[in-house]
Amino acid sequence: MAHQLDRVIMCPICLDTMTKPIIQCQTGHSMCGDCIKDNLVTSCPQCRGPISKTRNYQLEQIIENMPKDLKSPCFFADKGCKYMLLPTEKADHEVECKNRKFLCEGRKFAKWKCEWFGNYTDLEQHFKQVHGSDMEYKMQTDMDVNLDKDFKDVKIISFFNGAQYFWYKFMVDVSQQRVFWVFQFIGPKKQAKNYYYEFEISNGPIRKFKVTEVCENDVVKAEDLFRDEKCVTLTFNSLKSYLNDKGKLPIKFRIMAMRKHNEVSK
Repeated sequence: MAHQLDRVIMCPICLDTMTKPIIQCQTGHSMCGDCIKDNLVTSCPQCRGPISKTRNYQLEQIIENMPKDLKSPCFFADKGCKYMLLPTEKADHEVECKNRKFLCEGRKFAKWKCEWFGNYTDLEQHFKQVHGSDMEYKMQTDMDVNLDKDFKDVKIISFFNGAQYFWYKFMVDVSQQRVFWVFQFIGPKKQAKNYYYEFEISNGPIRKFKVTEVCENDVVKAEDLFRDEKCVTLTFNSLKSYLNDKGKLPIKFRIMAMRKHNEVSK
């Protein structure tokens, strides 16, 4: 019953509990008036009928008088999510729920021409089969870096045989003369805080550059992390000084769990 009520009071545009003014389409479907205005919506997302100017005062009163501590299931409960959530928690959780649908991260971050749209359980298979992603949570490699043009790359990282997944994101920004790396947990923010990454660049046994950072989740825009430097970042000049005799950048990284630090880092 609670799940049915949750769907009745959910706006079909923002997927959150509706806020007044609540406006109806000509058929009677309701949605946030602000969502209609902000997104220039002219037809109902549910029936494709025209939007009316009729306000649903009765539904506004029902939502306003609902108990503030009443928990309801996640919108993706029918997909397997077990969370029961307060109204103040629902919007944030449903944006980051692992049971949501995922647009290809390569399209979102790197503007790849990929139309894939699927489930969390299919992320790794998609990236390996379509984008040739091949990374583990602990790696050492010599990296090719081209500083002549802007560039973005994203790969999926399997943590302990798919126990969790992370995004590896890399960006070259010519205008800033900087390069950036970040590792993001795929899933809820609360779980992301249980993981951190170590990233190291070394040129010989002595000269090293090392960063340790707590993981953010995948809902946070990588560009915001780059802007705030909550990531790994180097100037072009610094990066060039770390290149090996083959002109490549020797990097290594590992992702570790906070509570399992001793076990994972062996």
